Amino acid sequence: MDLIGHEITKTQISIALESARKRNVSLPHMLFSGAAGCGKTSMARSVASICGSDFIALFPDSISEKSEILDFLETLNHEGYDRHGNRISKIRPSVVFIDEIHRLSMTAQELLGIAMEEFKVPSGTPNKFYWLPYFTIIGATTDDGKLSKPFRDRMKMKFIFEPYSPEEAMEIVLLHARRLKIEITRAAAKAVAKRGRGVPRILVRYLERVRDYALSTGIQFIRSSVVEKVFKDMGVDETGLTPVDVKILRTLYNAKEAIGLDNLSIIVNEAPKTLTQSIEPFLIQRGLIVRSGKGRKITSEGMRYVEEFGSLDKSKLRKVEIDANYERR
Repeated sequence: MDLIGHEITKTQISIALESARKRNVSLPHMLFSGAAGCGKTSMARSVASICGSDFIALFPDSISEKSEILDFLETLNHEGYDRHGNRISKIRPSVVFIDEIHRLSMTAQELLGIAMEEFKVPSGTPNKFYWLPYFTIIGATTDDGKLSKPFRDRMKMKFIFEPYSPEEAMEIVLLHARRLKIEITRAAAKAVAKRGRGVPRILVRYLERVRDYALSTGIQFIRSSVVEKVFKDMGVDETGLTPVDVKILRTLYNAKEAIGLDNLSIIVNEAPKTLTQSIEPFLIQRGLIVRSGKGRKITSEGMRYVEEFGSLDKSKLRKVEIDANYERR
């Protein structure tokens, strides 16, 4: 697969694919979970491309009712079957990608679950079913715990997508620079990668910002000094913290108690979903904040960051707690 990283995932899928080809069946259904923007959609498209299969992208809202599900199932690739559903030649099972699959209605989970397991659906007549061609569902989610257990269990292959390593992030920047015909040094690519949190979506967005600055100022070859200038203007520090991140840290720093998600969302003017899926995970991974039953709290490491880099009035600094139990109180 022409994708950077995720080597274990790619190996396991390649093995399953070869087995499926030899048995003339579809790949097992898969569940891709993990942080947003870490390659789940790209991996699904790559799987379909390697299989030579149709790629059908769906959103949960489009198949919430039984009639919508049945209409969708009619679009699956029926090549290689006779009219009774027997395989008479090589089949090309469709790859169905459902983003945010945890939002599927229970009706959809129940009916799709039957289709995924039996490759047939109820006809409406007791004990009578319509056959379906083989297909593979690949679900992407940031919260697989919201799926029903029976439905989740039908995903025979499960993979967690985590942020890329610094080395992989730099290779992603260089790869997209070539695609965008951007001339950039490895040192400059590394500077972009350091701030991209290991998330391709962010890395590409930042690379495009650097490209735009270079074009607007007539710079043809991007060096690290250009990258540093762009990020300084954006207010993004060398570790990837943005002005929104710093605002969250300062808010929690000045709070005497933990702050709930809804209140924090209003304070920083970001949607709760954006906070929980795109912003907080990085701050938690960095050890700057924690989630508790009462809300969000800043850690001693987060306090140190704010006091050193948060542009605070030095006369109002809080005493940093060194107590190991601080984050649990």
